[in-house]
Amino acid sequence: MKRLAALLLRSWVLACAGLCAPIACAAPQTYRFDPVHSQIAFSVEHQKFSNALGRLRVKEGWFQFDEDDWSQARVDVTIDLASVDLGDAKWNDAARSGALLDTSRWPTARYTSRSVERVDATHGIIHGDLAFRGETKPLDVAVTLNRIANDPYLFKRKAGFSATATLTRQDFGMTRYADVVGAKVALRIEIEGVVDSDAAKTNERASNHDIEK
Repeated sequence: MKRLAALLLRSWVLACAGLCAPIACAAPQTYRFDPVHSQIAFSVEHQKFSNALGRLRVKEGWFQFDEDDWSQARVDVTIDLASVDLGDAKWNDAARSGALLDTSRWPTARYTSRSVERVDATHGIIHGDLAFRGETKPLDVAVTLNRIANDPYLFKRKAGFSATATLTRQDFGMTRYADVVGAKVALRIEIEGVVDSDAAKTNERASNHDIEK
């Protein structure tokens, strides 16, 4: 009788282990942003003649993602505002000035997710908050999953996304030059991430270091 009970207990433990294994495998992986292959492009109206085009670089960040369960996805990214490039040195200086980005006071911006909503197999919406120029405001980002695969040159697993969003610059205190610079800023974001289980911890240490400085 004792032997039968022991066998039943062992079978139950093995069965539970078998059930838990797929769940463990399905846990979201953590990726660190690849700053070389991650870019933020923006466009803003210039005197209603045209739309000025510019770029910003990702400084650091991470995201978690499981393509089978988007509800577990998370993102935390820091943007280097001083990297702004409008294709002209004078324009770049004007953008960095106190009237616009004011990078001497706020050299970076930070976007963190609150939740991620799956729309279909490859599309979703990130509901998050943008901390920018001393203000924190909600910002939704429409995201498209491009690919998750091993990078044959890096020999590591990568995930790639494209995303879009639109913000109103006055919401973040940029009220100057209303007759020159449009109110709406359209963002196009291209992201590649490399699997790194410690990415979130590394980013948090870096953020705390910046605060201490």
